[in-house]
Amino acid sequence: MGLSKGLKATGENLDNYFSALTDLKKFNGVLLAYKNDTLLIEKAYNIYQSPDSSSYVTTEHQFDIHSVAKLMTHYLIVKLNEDEVISKNEPIARFYPDFPNAKRITIEMLLNHSSGLPRELQNLTQKEINLTSDEIVNLAKKEKLLFQPGTDVQYSNVGYELLYNIISKIYKKPFAECVVDEIFKPLNMNQSGSHFFTDENRLQNLAKNHILKDSTLFEVPNILEDEFKTARLYSTVSDLNTFLIQLENEPYKSAMMNKNGIIAKDGGSKGIRAQVYSDLEHEFRFVLLANYDGMPFFKTIEDVAKILKEEAFELPKELNRQSIAVKREILERYVGSYSFADFDGLILKIDIEGDNLVVFQDNEKIATLKAETETIFFENPKATESFEFVKNESGSYNALMGWKGITVEGERE
Repeated sequence: MGLSKGLKATGENLDNYFSALTDLKKFNGVLLAYKNDTLLIEKAYNIYQSPDSSSYVTTEHQFDIHSVAKLMTHYLIVKLNEDEVISKNEPIARFYPDFPNAKRITIEMLLNHSSGLPRELQNLTQKEINLTSDEIVNLAKKEKLLFQPGTDVQYSNVGYELLYNIISKIYKKPFAECVVDEIFKPLNMNQSGSHFFTDENRLQNLAKNHILKDSTLFEVPNILEDEFKTARLYSTVSDLNTFLIQLENEPYKSAMMNKNGIIAKDGGSKGIRAQVYSDLEHEFRFVLLANYDGMPFFKTIEDVAKILKEEAFELPKELNRQSIAVKREILERYVGSYSFADFDGLILKIDIEGDNLVVFQDNEKIATLKAETETIFFENPKATESFEFVKNESGSYNALMGWKGITVEGERE
């Protein structure tokens, strides 16, 4: 039997959307989507059609998944909790008696980023890639908490490094080996593995990562020196779909879905974007893997969900943003320094130059911003990235900065 008329139309909408995105040089990768357990699409999209291109991918290619590994970490913690090996509510003092605040930080806090630990390790004197899991934990002990445990939320890769280490201690083997043995093998995810754990020649068809420079895709290394190696996993759209199906079962379903009935995780780094997404209420799931980081990432994810829910959406089209004149007194509202916690406390200074705002990093001008509205400013009229200034509780302004398809908030200092 073929697809019903409605499901066929949904699949065609997805294909049209990603074809348009690829034509605009804003997507290179693979999309897989199911609705009502029916496959709607599993297709690779390539900016360059030649198989000889370094960016060329097929549906069988293995992609780096970066922080999607955190979903697998959560899975293992739920499994260990169900098996009564650990309790999500127990303090980490059991594993690290000498860790500062070890009796106050729980495993659950590490899972939901409420431990107070920073996003990354600060003031490192060596490359992250060279650090062992135990060395990362020892360095984490020296970090100052951003807030008291359980009182706030701040995304923390450091917190998850502790979880990787805890899982490793319990299973008495490296975290990557735990994932392969406890998830990939039992679920027959045979095309998934780890860069730093060689097992049965799993890595056979790796998608090479790319950035856009001067309107051309350029290959960048899949392994970067400023990233931890503990959870460097790769997978395919088909394997990740298998994993999502497993998460839709109890006890994982109740433990991992949000209040909207969604289980999802994104991942990315230089040259790579990844998303797994299961909407249990609307009965659809999709996996998106891209070996090019220039896509409007969160807008794309939002639009895919709209298409699968049969809501109104717009096909991607070329932008040509127009600037307007803004009074100097309005520009002066935004002058100041902004701290971006999601970028390890990056400080950007906003000033005025002529009729425009300018952005400085470490006293070097990095961008000139034109006004699209009185609160939204852009640098490239062909790009979606913006600086949007929004009022904060103190009556001043914070900055929402778009960067390679994601948006991060900078607090006014």
